[in-house]
This record gives sequence, structure tokens and C-alpha cells, in this order.
Amino acid sequence: MDKKEIEITENYFKKHHFNNNEENFNNVNENLLGIQPDVLQKGYNDIIIFNEPTNYQISKEGKYIKIGNDILPDLDSIQSNIEDNIRQPYFDELLSLNKIIYQNDLTSILNIASKHPDLAIDLVVMFNYEKNESLLQAAIRNIQNWEDIEQSNRLSFVFFNNNFKIRERLLKGLQQKNDFIYALTFYLADHKEKITKTNSVPSDLIEKATAYILQLGLENKNHIDMQIDKSYTLLNNIYVSHPELKEIFLKNKYYGYADLEKYSISYELIKEDSQEKKYSTIKDADGFTNLRKEKNSLSQILQTIRSGEKVEILDSSGDWWLVVTKQDRKGYVHQSRIKSN
Repeated sequence: MDKKEIEITENYFKKHHFNNNEENFNNVNENLLGIQPDVLQKGYNDIIIFNEPTNYQISKEGKYIKIGNDILPDLDSIQSNIEDNIRQPYFDELLSLNKIIYQNDLTSILNIASKHPDLAIDLVVMFNYEKNESLLQAAIRNIQNWEDIEQSNRLSFVFFNNNFKIRERLLKGLQQKNDFIYALTFYLADHKEKITKTNSVPSDLIEKATAYILQLGLENKNHIDMQIDKSYTLLNNIYVSHPELKEIFLKNKYYGYADLEKYSISYELIKEDSQEKKYSTIKDADGFTNLRKEKNSLSQILQTIRSGEKVEILDSSGDWWLVVTKQDRKGYVHQSRIKSN
């Protein structure tokens, strides 16, 4: 079935002026995806990014990338439609994807940027395609909730697939999306050991990437209100939750990031001059607990807090404690869900 589908896809591509030679196919795969030519087998190969499976496959014989992991249904009907020059929406999207990746086709880029936001995100993030500003900005515009990002895509926001180099251009573009950057930074800090073990990213590169993201938020800010500035809040909460990072950054001379150094020093001075804050850890058998607006179990849920996360305790009187989460949200948690440190 793989062979028949590949032949049908090749036929459709040829009818719409897409031809890919072996040299270009191998070069692009290596540079964008980190795929070496000798690892591809006959038929379809799953595309693996940072040791995580994706929703894409690649055909060595057809020299193209396929969307989805299932064999297409009713291949005979599809072949008949192609022979009759009937347009196929799936194949049109597939054609645009491959024309962009392997040919930098401007018409396809503008089509995907304006009509296919999810594919635009995958091209820029997963496939590391940064050659066109319109496509890059379309992807950034449509990136919203961190929780909606597939596991296989998450590290591609931070590192290039082929060399672990930090994706400075993409990360700069995402700086205005405060909640997204907040979640991304804590993802790196909270899961450093797992990322190193599962995704084979060296821990020192994760630490440097975390420092770079923090630096971006603080860059060129001569005077900030440390009570309300979201970038400083992120720095503060990272240091509270992961004090070891502060020591690692200092040991590495803040990687040359001047603003990170400046505000890290300010953090230490403020910490010394202010009354020591009280922190405790969430402990719930369900794996999470709810932060509520008022002191009762029927009150509005402001957010969920995972077990193991630290919260700042503002008021520990009574059954419902007033806390501040690492996302800087204030609310109430029942004291039975809090383990005092």
C-alpha cells in the first residue's frame, strides 16, 4: 500500500510542477531536520524530532514529506480523480508543504501563511523554516496556548533540530506572548533532567537557553518596576523555584548576558533587604489542586497547581490559605493540599 500511495502522490506532484532531486532532498533533510540520508528506509519513515514521534512521515522513494501517519483511504478513487485533473485538498496542502520546504516556493508560502495557520506553525517550529518573514510572523501570530503544543514540538521552539543551536529569531518574536514564554521557561527549568534523558539535549544547553530567554525579557530595560514587570517576575519565580539556576548562571558569568546579570544582582540585594518570604509545596493525591478566588470549594477556579510546585504563603490562618503561584496569581488553596516546608 505504501508503494501505491507514493506512486499516486508522485503523479499528483508532477502534474503540479513539483520535482525533487536526490541531492536537494538529502541536503534539506539534513539541514532542517537533522535527518541523514543513510537512515531512511524504503516506504514511509516516521519523522522523529528530539527523539519524539511527530505527525509527519518522509518517503525516500518519492522524495517528499507526508502529513499524517495513516495510509490514505480509497486510493483507486483518488488516482481516478487525479487523472481527471480534479483537485484534492489534502494533496494541495501536501504539495504546498513540500514546495516550501524543498523549493522555497513563494506562492505556496503566501497560501499557507494566510489559509493554514496550523501548518504555518509546524513549518516554522517543527521544520525550522525561517527563510520567509511573512510565514514566520504568521506562525508567531497563531501561537497561543502552551498547553496546546504537542510534546514533539516543544523543544523545537528553543533549539534547531540539527545542531541544538538556540532559536534566537523565533524566541525574540515570541517575547510579547508573556504567558507562553512563562510556561516555556518553566518547562525547561522544571523538566531539565527529563529533557536530557529523553530528548538527548545536554543539560548545559538547557541552562543556557533558559538564561537566554530570561535575558530577552530584561534586555535594554534601564528602569523597571520590579513589582509589576512580567520579565522580572519570571526571573524572580525561576530563582525561587530553582535556586540552583542562579548559581549556575553566576558560575558561567551569566553567559555574557549583561541584563540578566544586572537584574540577578538586584534580585539578591532585594532578597537580602526584604523580609524573608514563606514558601510551601503543593501536595495532592490527584496530582494537582485548584487555586480559588474565595475561601470555599465552590468558588471560581483561577488556575490549577501541580503537586510539587512551590507557592508563596501570604496568609496561613484558617483552613484556606492565601497564596501566590509561580504564575504570579493570588488566590486560596485549602491547607490540606499544602505541605509546609
